[in-house]
Amino acid sequence: MIHSMDGLVRFMPMGGWVKNRSGRLYRGFSRLNAVKAVRQLFVCGAMLGFLGSLSACSGTSLRVAQAVSFYYAGDYAQSQMELAPLIKKPNRNYVLNNCRYGSAALAAGHIAHAQHAFLTAYNIINSVNTNSGSRVIGAVVVYDGVKVWKGQPFERAMAHYYLGLTFLMQHDYQNARAAFQNSLFRLRAYDGDQGAHSPAAERVDSDFVLGYFGLGFCDLKTGQPKLAAAAFQHAEQLDPAVTPTINKLYKPGVNTLIFVDYGFGPRRRSAGWYGEQTVFTPPPWLAGPIPYAYAWKNGQPIHGILQSNMVDTLALAQDKRWLTMDTIRETKAVLGTGMMAGGLMVANNGADQRSTGTTLAGLGIAALGAALAASSHADTRYWEMLPRTVYVIPTALPVGTNQLRVAAGGATSAPFTVNIAPHSAYNVFYVRLR
Repeated sequence: MIHSMDGLVRFMPMGGWVKNRSGRLYRGFSRLNAVKAVRQLFVCGAMLGFLGSLSACSGTSLRVAQAVSFYYAGDYAQSQMELAPLIKKPNRNYVLNNCRYGSAALAAGHIAHAQHAFLTAYNIINSVNTNSGSRVIGAVVVYDGVKVWKGQPFERAMAHYYLGLTFLMQHDYQNARAAFQNSLFRLRAYDGDQGAHSPAAERVDSDFVLGYFGLGFCDLKTGQPKLAAAAFQHAEQLDPAVTPTINKLYKPGVNTLIFVDYGFGPRRRSAGWYGEQTVFTPPPWLAGPIPYAYAWKNGQPIHGILQSNMVDTLALAQDKRWLTMDTIRETKAVLGTGMMAGGLMVANNGADQRSTGTTLAGLGIAALGAALAASSHADTRYWEMLPRTVYVIPTALPVGTNQLRVAAGGATSAPFTVNIAPHSAYNVFYVRLR
């Protein structure tokens, strides 16, 4: 601690006691004390980083945590009710809460509510001025989480897909097609470990198989077979395993598609000294292969659907093309650490030279470095309700009452009943396996 003695600061070589002009004793400020003081700044930097992580976690409120718990317990209606108040608040979590609400409403069978939520998220995700101005400045200077959440590219693609699915379920193929088309936005490819600002980064076509399938199906239903064939061909080139599912669409009598969500999507957490990095876990090789899907109609197995999965969100979350590579946070962490180290050296030199100004300048630089490093903590918000995969099951259902059941990886749905009317439109159903 530095003590002022009638405007005079004295330094003792090893931190002894000194007297001021009035004869009072004060603890001298030594080089050793300066070193200890600046070392404390490293601890402060780490603590600030920890507090930043708590701030990030605070975005996941108790209400959201309860909603996620209800969702994975299979109580989708209660999950939807928990999230309903949050979608009325246009804050930095507005898009994320609408995506969460859309997932719960879709699983609960409330298609119109889900569509409204995903359409709200869609409009903001595709707006260009949401995170401009003060929010960008705040993200650079203070904390990345002040920005309105728009999700990682794979989360945005899934939001577009779900919007398209709600339109499909209501036989609105034109709007469904637009949503699927917009899920196929171009991605940024990276060369090695270079970041987003590398000149080697370039835009490439999407490899979102689920989006190409949805686009092809809409083209097929709107009487554009050539466009449908082109979209399906692209999907098959990306993943030949989807060929049997696509071929089944063309078989006589097939009048129903069942979209099945299965498993847990990627979880996001911070990494690095100050939490300046984010990682998605688990990687697919730790989670294991995607299991086969099974389905029954009226007690009879539906054949040819074992490998009908169209996406692996765990794999997308490990692919740099499907992530936003932000180098600003890591730059802040490196600069902050450098400033703390440099400030330590300046403070030491000031103590050696008994220069108050130099010592205080060094402490100031180190303090600014600690604050800068702490502000590098990454935004760890993510969409908790995403599945690991989506199965697409085409089948032919007879007119009248039908009972369906689906299963994958040890999870089996309860039997559900659907009614097929004579000359009805193509039927699209959704199931969430847990």
